[in-house]
Amino acid sequence: MATGKEIKGIYDMMKTICQETSKLMIVINDLMENEGFKAVSGGSVMWDRSSHFRYPEYWLPYFLQRVFAKGENLKKGVGINIIFDGSNHGLENTIPFITCGLLESQKEKLNKSNELYNAGWTDNDEDEKTADGKLFNTIFSKIGVTTTTYFLPIDILNNQEKVHQYIIKPLICLYKGQLDEAKNMISDIAIGLEEIVHQGF
Repeated sequence: MATGKEIKGIYDMMKTICQETSKLMIVINDLMENEGFKAVSGGSVMWDRSSHFRYPEYWLPYFLQRVFAKGENLKKGVGINIIFDGSNHGLENTIPFITCGLLESQKEKLNKSNELYNAGWTDNDEDEKTADGKLFNTIFSKIGVTTTTYFLPIDILNNQEKVHQYIIKPLICLYKGQLDEAKNMISDIAIGLEEIVHQGF
């Protein structure tokens, strides 16, 4: 086991990561609100965590999510999902990454979204996944949700300009159905699943 000093250093680093991620979420939230979008889940960005002593792997914020809708149409929206560790759900990622994308629901209003969490890498046989360059389309037929998403390495989003360039603008294009424009905006920076799972970035 690590020494007390080492444990405190690791804990402080974890706290710093949470603080920096919060800043990123605040920037995304504010920029989306400026574009007329509103978060569908209030201030919450997590669920499926535990405070039970037998489930320490769920103590940590292994993911964070924000979903936004515009106007009265609450069955269509955009969102971001940050995954630090997907191993609890079958994804052995080597780097933290952000899934950005469009969500369209045939049945329910958008809320917290397991579909956005799984989008682009689901291995469920009932779900249909196709790729178009760096964009991934996933049809969750059982739930009635379709996603169009792309992956970003989290460490490239180190200022507001990059957040606007690689998250906000492409998401708005996806929302408007401008897929080619969105693809062009992220083609030089989006990563594939093989980079997330195997070799890192």
